[in-house]
Amino acid sequence: MANADVPLSTDPLPGVLRAPAAIVVQWLPLGVVTALWELASGRVVDRAVLPSPVTVAGAIGDLIATGEVVPHLTVSLIRVAIGLGSSVAVGVALGVGMARSKPVEDFFDAFLTMTYPVPKTALVPLAILGLGVGTEATVSIVFLACLLPVVLNAYNAAGDVDRNLVWSARMMGTGERRVLWKVVVPATVPEIVTGIRQAIPIAFVALVSAELVASNRGIGHLILSAGQLGNYPRMFAAIVVISAVAYVAVRWFELLCDRVIAWT
Repeated sequence: MANADVPLSTDPLPGVLRAPAAIVVQWLPLGVVTALWELASGRVVDRAVLPSPVTVAGAIGDLIATGEVVPHLTVSLIRVAIGLGSSVAVGVALGVGMARSKPVEDFFDAFLTMTYPVPKTALVPLAILGLGVGTEATVSIVFLACLLPVVLNAYNAAGDVDRNLVWSARMMGTGERRVLWKVVVPATVPEIVTGIRQAIPIAFVALVSAELVASNRGIGHLILSAGQLGNYPRMFAAIVVISAVAYVAVRWFELLCDRVIAWT
């Protein structure tokens, strides 16, 4: 007769196999896509147009070995950092301000509501007209693309702060400015982090879209120039590189948050 005090495990995998199984499950979709890509290359689509994953891997190796990708990647990462960082600074201030002040909300609400559904890549021609081809236009597109997720998450978080905490702080004689910094802002951190997490991949999408048109440097420009020359292995290699960098950026941010703000 089984001991009633011993819990029965419902996990079919032993503990030592759980981590490898989780890794397999996580990467299985990518493996399936790669396999389908290999099958399609040369069979469904001409290999000259859709090079095989092995050919693209060789092109990635060439880009890294020659160091050619480094200057383009450096420029792109600087643009992402400036655009995303600016959107976080402005978005948090704007979102919290709108949640805590009715006049501020009324002033910005219509503008944000009307601009939210507009694809930010559609603003690339306007950015070129106003700022020219280069870093300024690309950074502006990244900034605009990332702003709304940060604003909305900061706004919702600041609006949902427990009123009892705010009232308690005020009853203890805490001024409005200290209530904002000591109560409201710390309570909004988890939602703000979520907004930044959502904005990171959006930043890379906006970056490449802008660099395809509004730049003569960067990964987007490298993709465009390779495609125009018909060097499709090189084009796909640049796409894979920026995709991998975006993935690493998201994962690095998640790990950083787990360590720095684990209390949330």
